[in-house]
This record gives sequence, structure tokens and C-alpha cells, in this order.
Amino acid sequence: MASSAVYISYAVTMTKSSTLIPPSIVTSEVRERIRSQPECQLLWAVLEEALGTYMKYASATGRRGQRLFREAEQWIFQDDYRWLCSFRNICHILELEPEYIRTGLTRWREAQQAAVASEAA
Repeated sequence: MASSAVYISYAVTMTKSSTLIPPSIVTSEVRERIRSQPECQLLWAVLEEALGTYMKYASATGRRGQRLFREAEQWIFQDDYRWLCSFRNICHILELEPEYIRTGLTRWREAQQAAVASEAA
């Protein structure tokens, strides 16, 4: 997905293990915790799945893809402190800055929409 490069260069980078690791916002200690603690691996996997779903279905035209995108978008942009596996709480546990990730996704989506609009014109 070449168009995802805008977001990837802004907020994340691919590692040799094909895991999305945001090097500018994840300390080496947190990276090690994600690699070594099963609970953190699980939370990281939940976060990765949501980000991947958001990016994969951002321009979906089918009902299923649009529904998956909406669900990922709602989860990412909702400030829910009550649920352990909320975006905000996962970011807190993994010591990530949720607004930085949200800003990256918003910029990525705006770039996606601009590219689609320019292709249509």
C-alpha cells in the first residue's frame, strides 16, 4: 500500500519483524516490554490491528469495509477510560502518546482523500 507511506513516515516505521513500532514515541524500555511481556504483546497486537484496519478500509466502498473502518475510527478517536482495552488505556499502558498517533492518522487520511480527489479530477 504505497499511499500509507505518508502515515508511516509520520508516526511509525516497519521493523525487521514487520511490527509497527513508532520509534520517536516508544522508548527502548517500552519496546523491550512489548517484546518480552505477553500482556503488552497482546495490547500491542490490539493496537496494531486497529491501526491496520483503519488504514486498510479508509477508502472502502463496500458496506463491510466501511463498517470496519467506522468501528476502528470510533475506537481510536474515543476517549474511554473505563474499558481496559480502550485506545486511550492501551496507549497509557504502553506509554504511547494517543494524540500523536491520532494526528498521524488524521494527516494520513487527509492525504489519502486529497489523492483520491486529484485522481478523480
